[in-house]
Amino acid sequence: MTINNQGRAAGIKLFYYVLVFLYLAVTILLLYLKINPIYPILGGITTFVVITIIIALSLDFNYIIYKESEQKIILRYYPLHPFHHNFKSIELAKSTLSHFDEETTLFGLRTRVILYQNTERGLAKYPKVSISALSKSDRVKLIDSLKRNSFKK
Repeated sequence: MTINNQGRAAGIKLFYYVLVFLYLAVTILLLYLKINPIYPILGGITTFVVITIIIALSLDFNYIIYKESEQKIILRYYPLHPFHHNFKSIELAKSTLSHFDEETTLFGLRTRVILYQNTERGLAKYPKVSISALSKSDRVKLIDSLKRNSFKK
């Protein structure tokens, strides 16, 4: 089974770029047209853009590729905010997946999963991975897959 949110991730990334482009275009247009009073209008637009970006960044969207094979679970993710450019990956054998936790915050808008793996030295905890950018059906599929493969059901 493979879960991939490439289309949705591209839309989120495009949203960031279009928002900044529109902000700059409107600012230049307001300056060019010499609209008075410009400061309240520019302040309102700037406040709206900053709040929109803060909300989008706090949702912690990721481009996610989840693959479940016969023996392995692979979870690759790439943060979609504009200041991050590194893929991260979690690869583990199904036999070593102990359990996972699902964490929902920000009024149910941000969902994260935390994977735990049994190792020779004890229980290993992976970093939290935000799955907020997945569609609801893909999120349910991913959680169901992890439930099927974890020891603590």
